Amino acid sequence: MKWLLTLILIFCSNPIAAATVSVSKLDDERPKTFQQPAMPTASTSNLFLQASPAPDQDAAVGIVSWEKRTRAKIHAVLSAISLIPHEARRALEILVRDVTENGYLPVSTAFALLVAAGAAAERSIRRNRLNHWDGLEQYLPSLVLSMLIAPLYFIVNLPPSVRLIAGSYLLLFVAYRFASALVDHVAPYSVRRKLKTVIGLSLFTAATIMVGDVLLIDPDVVTAIEVLASCVILMLVMRLTWTTAGRDAAVNTALSLYIVGAWILWCLDARAFFWLSVYPALLPPILRSITRVVQDVACRKLQIPDSNSRTILLVRGGRAFVLALALAWLAFVWETDINFPGHNIPLVHQALYGLLRGALVLLVADIVWHLAKAAIDRMLAQQSLPSAEPLENGEAEHSTRLQTLLPILRNVLAVAIFVVSGLTILGQIGVDIGPLVAGAGIIGVAIGFGSQALVRDIISGFFYLFDDAFRVGEYIQAKDYRGTVEGFSLRSVKLRHHRGPIFTVPFGELGAVENMSRDWSKTKILVTVPYDTDLEKVRRIGKAIGQALLADPEVGRFFIEPLKLKGVEDFAEYGIVISFAMITVPTAQQSFIKRTAYASLRKAFQENGVTFAQPTVNIGGKDSPEVIAANWEHQRAKASGQANG
Repeated sequence: MKWLLTLILIFCSNPIAAATVSVSKLDDERPKTFQQPAMPTASTSNLFLQASPAPDQDAAVGIVSWEKRTRAKIHAVLSAISLIPHEARRALEILVRDVTENGYLPVSTAFALLVAAGAAAERSIRRNRLNHWDGLEQYLPSLVLSMLIAPLYFIVNLPPSVRLIAGSYLLLFVAYRFASALVDHVAPYSVRRKLKTVIGLSLFTAATIMVGDVLLIDPDVVTAIEVLASCVILMLVMRLTWTTAGRDAAVNTALSLYIVGAWILWCLDARAFFWLSVYPALLPPILRSITRVVQDVACRKLQIPDSNSRTILLVRGGRAFVLALALAWLAFVWETDINFPGHNIPLVHQALYGLLRGALVLLVADIVWHLAKAAIDRMLAQQSLPSAEPLENGEAEHSTRLQTLLPILRNVLAVAIFVVSGLTILGQIGVDIGPLVAGAGIIGVAIGFGSQALVRDIISGFFYLFDDAFRVGEYIQAKDYRGTVEGFSLRSVKLRHHRGPIFTVPFGELGAVENMSRDWSKTKILVTVPYDTDLEKVRRIGKAIGQALLADPEVGRFFIEPLKLKGVEDFAEYGIVISFAMITVPTAQQSFIKRTAYASLRKAFQENGVTFAQPTVNIGGKDSPEVIAANWEHQRAKASGQANG
């Protein structure tokens, strides 16, 4: 930093020395200068406008006028640097004269001492208690200081000049204390002191510029003070850039060039372009800091969850408030910056203010979207939580219905907010959205004819949901697709097969849907027993197993009707086919319940001597005599019949 400061001093030494020669002459002419009206800088351009030249001539005249104005400003600033000590002494004399001549010295001294005592107390409290505070308490000393200074400022009768000067510096001093508290809260420890220095010097320069008119300081001298202070701030920011750990030299070089470019825009009095270049660098860390502070206060101090609507409203509202202030300041700068290109062109004026209003529309849309999204996500999270007790039929139906419709509602809401915001922004910047809407309708009709499958899928999905054909978590079968419904989009449904694969099926391809999880589910178990089995005994065994499963704490709550014997289903080749059945609520434990019932039946049959039928094959050896005699008689009768025939 020392070499940079040296180069600046060498660069400024020659103009300062040249301007020192004319100091006495300028001092003699100073009273006349204050009485003369300000020379309009745009008089030359007004003359050209009256002549109504061609557009190319307008651009050339504007460039020449800007070049002359910039050159004159540079010479005036360089000449005014040497006048800074003289103007400072003269301003101090004016201030002392206002205080002493009207008998305000005791009051002003007491006011200054009280303010100094309050500032010292605030600093002492901050140093002694800062390590014990983590949150809004860090801003409490600055808030108390401002609440004490404000009544004191209005109660004490001060001279007009002192009142204006004290008000300017005190206002920016309180702003600096709040900014320091914010830096201590969110900035890394290694850069806090440097950031505070940059902020303090910037606010002090702003206060000095504000009191320049009160003390009748030459505007060129005020501009010179502003430029010199900006040089110091530039050096501090450059030092902060290069001393920050975690970045390589290429990134630091790019940031340095970016900062120098913004500083040049400031020096050339292109204030609108300057703020446009500064916003990308300042707004992201400021917004991150606001988010961090608000979330910390909401979660740690107020005990409000992150997903709560109040937290989201505070976070997004705080960010929107900062962005709105930035947009308002940019509008003010553009309105007061006569050097901004196209300042006097109505079309440019309308377009820029339309963009600013469009940005405000985006901020409102952002808040609405995040609030709606958080509410939907919170309801989905509540519905997906496992319940300790089985839900009633109405409650279960309501839960699955919400899990089905809320994701689609979220997507539709996102599209609606996007479309409405886009059309509103286009209307704000002067675009006639009537033909746009009509053209969108025509394009929609063309898309409908060109992509009939897409339209069919969307409309079919709408009617499937309208008919409540299936919901998230239900097991369905449609054509060759079967599985558990995991989610929806506008045109398709996702089915998870019981073996693991997931099918993404367009609604138009589903056709008739078989829902296996609606209201209740009936499970049948087929068992084959020998023909000599006692069916009454089997019935009692089935009833006992059903009561045991019903009393089981793990699966009993899922039963509507317990397991019981339904009767004989069929007579097979090697036994009697009997069936058991049970009715349960739709649950993911259905397969587990069925396997448990199978295991219980096998164990109970073994304990009660009931066997399962098994296929048998009889294999014989030599024929018995009776069989041989019967075969001989059969063959003889057959032979005699053939002879008679």
